[in-house]
Amino acid sequence: MKSKKWSLLVLVFTVFILIEGLCYLSLFLLDKIFNVRYDPNVSTLSGEQKSRLRKFLNQKKGERTKQDSVLGWINTGELNSAGMRDNREYDKVPAPSTIRISAFGDSFTYGADVKLRDTWEKQLSLLDPSIEVLNYGAGGYGLDQAFLLYLRVGTEYSPNIVFIGYMSENIARNVNVFRAFYTSLYRNVIFTKPRFKVRDGELILIENPLSTLKDYEQFLLNDREILPRLGENDYHYQTDYHRGTFDFLRSVRFVKIFWRYFVIKVLNPIFNIDGMYSEKSEAYDVTLKIFDAFYSKALENGALPVILIFPDINDQWRSRDNKMRRYTPLINYFRSKGYRFIDTLGALEPYESRYTVDELVENWGHYSPLGNRIIAEYIYSHLKNWGLLNPAKLKEEIKAERRFLDSDFH
Repeated sequence: MKSKKWSLLVLVFTVFILIEGLCYLSLFLLDKIFNVRYDPNVSTLSGEQKSRLRKFLNQKKGERTKQDSVLGWINTGELNSAGMRDNREYDKVPAPSTIRISAFGDSFTYGADVKLRDTWEKQLSLLDPSIEVLNYGAGGYGLDQAFLLYLRVGTEYSPNIVFIGYMSENIARNVNVFRAFYTSLYRNVIFTKPRFKVRDGELILIENPLSTLKDYEQFLLNDREILPRLGENDYHYQTDYHRGTFDFLRSVRFVKIFWRYFVIKVLNPIFNIDGMYSEKSEAYDVTLKIFDAFYSKALENGALPVILIFPDINDQWRSRDNKMRRYTPLINYFRSKGYRFIDTLGALEPYESRYTVDELVENWGHYSPLGNRIIAEYIYSHLKNWGLLNPAKLKEEIKAERRFLDSDFH
């Protein structure tokens, strides 16, 4: 009887060792081949985050970004008095012969990793002396924050055209509250952000959960209690796995990684397995509703909205592999609504045989001076072909667009 029990124990132990060995090998291959590794959700602030929080609470100056109670954060540094990325000031109202454009969006709108003169905004202005581009781009923004910033300052300088900048990855930011939940690339970010939800077809704002210095003081002291509360409205927190007691076992780690992959690719994806936008996702629904509100508000304020789609580095590689644009559903939606948009991947595609991706981008996939120039020329050609560089024609286009939008909504 004892020998049978020992045999059974040995069998169970052997199977256990085999499973652990296979899972260890699987984790090793996932890491080496697919760059996927055990990375549980944030349960406490890192040492670097705590250090940054202390600096922020001590009101240290010279930081690249600073906290904003509504938007989450705003840029500091190379800005004019109105908060634009610029080295000049502007009159509140443009000259009659000037086409003034205000641009809102993330770091691809801001022009990260290049000098001011090399941003697509400045290069666009150089192509035609009648064009002024006011750069309101802010690093790390989602479309939600760009829209909220527009609501705050969008009419101050009376733009004729409003560029709604959208980098293709922004869809995932629109269901995020704390960047560290989203990806390890943002693990040192300390500020939270607002987000929108859709309820009964209406866009509802979920306000920035940490909006005051006192909130951040509590965050520093009680991060373990506050982080789960931040995760209540965060898609990435809800779909991620958390560190557990038995995570030292490779089998447990493998199961958690596999389950998360199944959730974010099959059960509740933002991007499908083939990389395309999931039209059934909350993120897609929220993104469409923000575009609707942004586009409508710009027109209501007397400016012509133009959506600018910026491809990230993954989109450029997909294009070179002859794969469909992952944001194709978004393009189809814009066409169905009659929205005016410019997909700037179309600017880069003709140069794929001439330049490598590395020549067109800088860090984080931001465009190089060359990439910015190509995009500026592409945007300019669209504005010219649409007749938007003629002030009189532009006014007529704005009126026509408003009539069309009104008829569409009613």
